[in-house]
Amino acid sequence: MTPGASAGTDSGPGAPAAVDEAKAVLEGLLVEREPFASGSGVLRPEFGDVLPAAPDGVVNVTFVFTCTGGGEVKLRNEVGGTDVPSAAGTQTCDGSLFQTRVDVPAPDASLGFIATPVAYSADGGYAYAYYVEKENLP
Repeated sequence: MTPGASAGTDSGPGAPAAVDEAKAVLEGLLVEREPFASGSGVLRPEFGDVLPAAPDGVVNVTFVFTCTGGGEVKLRNEVGGTDVPSAAGTQTCDGSLFQTRVDVPAPDASLGFIATPVAYSADGGYAYAYYVEKENLP
């Protein structure tokens, strides 16, 4: 993740409601899966998160992101500090889901995402989660 990017919640006029809305969208659409990592917050000029590593034995993860409040967000995923071009995209902040698969080439590789809003409302929120897609079989 680039310097200055951070995850978490902020306060603002509609912050708690916007964050709750984004979390509800994500949880409502993915009720059958349990994430190994997730987070949420208020849209801001740049934000993201870095996980130190995927769970042991995991070779692929699914990254799921949603945002609210209108506008668009450019997303980039990183593994081991390197951009994953095939996992980049743009998300409209209308409560729909952006989902992408990310390969984990080494067991100790960090996983992260960076989001840069193209246009957004200060009352917009986001939520994300990582799910195990494929594990090495013993």
